[in-house]
Amino acid sequence: MAAPDEWSTFPGQTGSAQPNAVRVALTDFAHQQPQTQADVDQVMRALATHPGWLVPVDYARQMWGQSTFEQTLPYPDRGPLAMLNVFSDVEAATVGEAAASGDYGGPVPGSKLLQSLDPGLSTLVVNPGSPREHQWYIASGGFDIAATWGTAIAVERALAHRGNGPVPGAELLAHRYQLLIEKETQQPSRIFLPEIDGMVAVCFTAADRTTEFIASLPMTARSLADVVPVDGWRLFDMLRSLGAVGVVINAGSDDQTALAEDDLAEVIAARSARL
Repeated sequence: MAAPDEWSTFPGQTGSAQPNAVRVALTDFAHQQPQTQADVDQVMRALATHPGWLVPVDYARQMWGQSTFEQTLPYPDRGPLAMLNVFSDVEAATVGEAAASGDYGGPVPGSKLLQSLDPGLSTLVVNPGSPREHQWYIASGGFDIAATWGTAIAVERALAHRGNGPVPGAELLAHRYQLLIEKETQQPSRIFLPEIDGMVAVCFTAADRTTEFIASLPMTARSLADVVPVDGWRLFDMLRSLGAVGVVINAGSDDQTALAEDDLAEVIAARSARL
């Protein structure tokens, strides 16, 4: 059973205590020795998927135009801060009251928060005032990486909820992928599937999905595989120029998704409409 401080209830969810995945992930990271990039990726995914962030109301209004929240916590206005202090839950906000300036509101999805980090800030601080093992820091130099985690979760969720609906072109184009390439030629890996007549490419939304796939390959194949970051708009233009008839996103993962030729055409049409 989790320790009591790893459980929280967001206002409006009275009586439905749920594990706070952020604090669990941060605690796990603090206890890892040595700490690896895979451990960092686990924390970043937890931050990006967390649905219940508490953020300064003024900041939310400025960055994405939100001024009303399910819950608002009032704090004294201590003036503008050089860093953005956010809290994973009400308990963390209570403990970190001294670091709060102005009203806080939530819940805010982590994917939105990480995509909306003001480059003029020095740092994003998670759970200031909490025990060190429940805190996290991202300096402004890492905001682009954080934003990519935010768009990764947006893509994964959009694809998961797509059903028979249209391709989520906006989300797919806004993300930066890791494209599987052949290390020797530095060209996109060309995969051929029995049920598809033509070449299929493979890409991943996030570093942990890439690591999972590479680790699943036979040892002889791992040394031949590599990835390169590619912005969404460039990826789909590249697939068209290569004559690809599909792309597999997050191959080998539980959320693996295949986009067929018609899907690629929809995304490219969405890109053309934005130009």
